[in-house]
Amino acid sequence: MAASPVLKACACLVDVQGRLLVFHHPEDKGMQLPKGTIEPGEAPEDAVRRELLEESGIHYTGDLVPLGTIDRYCEAGVEGNKYRHPQLWHLFLMRHEAPLPETFDHVAMGSPEEDGLVFSFSWLTANAPLDNFGAPYVKVITKVRSALKS
Repeated sequence: MAASPVLKACACLVDVQGRLLVFHHPEDKGMQLPKGTIEPGEAPEDAVRRELLEESGIHYTGDLVPLGTIDRYCEAGVEGNKYRHPQLWHLFLMRHEAPLPETFDHVAMGSPEEDGLVFSFSWLTANAPLDNFGAPYVKVITKVRSALKS
């Protein structure tokens, strides 16, 4: 019997210039988007707002545009995971109208694996290469770029 996937919510926050908020994860040595586990009984829409706040300090109250889901099989030792398991990521486009800093650091909170880690945020332009992103993030960024063009 296949294991049920762990449900995740991924925040795809873009600024008025169409740039995507990304961060460097100090333990995973790569670039990521804010995302995390949907808690039991929590709606994906609530989880994505909570995860963005916990990982970036940004309290987003605007509209959420669902971008669908992606499947990911997560290996042990990746992103703080101890065991191999399937994941189902719920993706949400979030358009942030107010200005935010070009770069900023935030001390993560809310997750035992990430509490106290310093995430370094920056903006990814529409034509920036994706060399520093793992395969699932490349899928997400491709979906975001496609949604922004339509």
